[in-house]
Amino acid sequence: MLHDLPKVRGEYIFNYDFRVSSFLRVGGRCDVMFCPMDKNDLIGFLRNRPSTLDVAVIGNTSNTIILDGGVKGCVINLSRHMDRIKFELPIAIVDAGALLLDFINLSVMQSVSSCEKLYGIPGTVGGAIAMNAGIPEFEMSDVLVSAELVDYHGQETSVTTQELNMRYRSGNIPSNSIVTSATLRAHSAMEVDLSGIIKEFTMRRLRSQPVGATCGSTFKNPPNMKAWELIKASGCDQLFIGGAAVSDKHCNFLVNTGNAKASDFVELIEIIKNRVLEKTGVLLEEEIKIIGEY
Repeated sequence: MLHDLPKVRGEYIFNYDFRVSSFLRVGGRCDVMFCPMDKNDLIGFLRNRPSTLDVAVIGNTSNTIILDGGVKGCVINLSRHMDRIKFELPIAIVDAGALLLDFINLSVMQSVSSCEKLYGIPGTVGGAIAMNAGIPEFEMSDVLVSAELVDYHGQETSVTTQELNMRYRSGNIPSNSIVTSATLRAHSAMEVDLSGIIKEFTMRRLRSQPVGATCGSTFKNPPNMKAWELIKASGCDQLFIGGAAVSDKHCNFLVNTGNAKASDFVELIEIIKNRVLEKTGVLLEEEIKIIGEY
């Protein structure tokens, strides 16, 4: 099957080891990683790939646990090449593989306001849309005008924010569809201290969130509740399994203390969910994504 891969302008990486690049420094290997050069390269691959070749899509794994058994088939990684950013005020057109931080930094350099309140969130623009990334006072849905999608058969479509009906921590992207680019609201902000806004949100994150081998929030906040408060109230704030531990800085974050396996994180997540449910009657839902095989 891997010998029948279509010709592409991007690159294939065989037997890729996710431990070298995933945020949690865990995970197995994938049979092949495909890094398309652009949307047309991606479409050509999807239309001509072997019908038995499974595909999965990742950004930069900042909210993903890749299991120890790795990912069978092909993993599509948009973040290597599909990272173009173009300003046409009052909008910006951004490839899905562009890092949110890069887009914000470039916006600030050009005195353009768009997503600066999300500074510090390490994901790609496509990933931020897929999960409707945000903070209490701002979400991606506040600036998203439309998204370009390609399904796993290589068919293109464009959807507006209203059509997506985005929700808390869900971009409501159709299944088996890939965000390839987004049109975002952006406006000139010469009179606004954008650097000051970035500094404020950076300091807020440094005070409250861990750095290092960690992903974003592990669990979504239930309605009118905070996941970290439920975790702490259930006595889970100092739990660890193997090398996976609850952060002592923010107990809705998990960290790799140095030798964790993906299975350690999965087991720790299940223990936290069970204890919180037993103590509070609330079943937490993961914000972090888990992909691959055990």
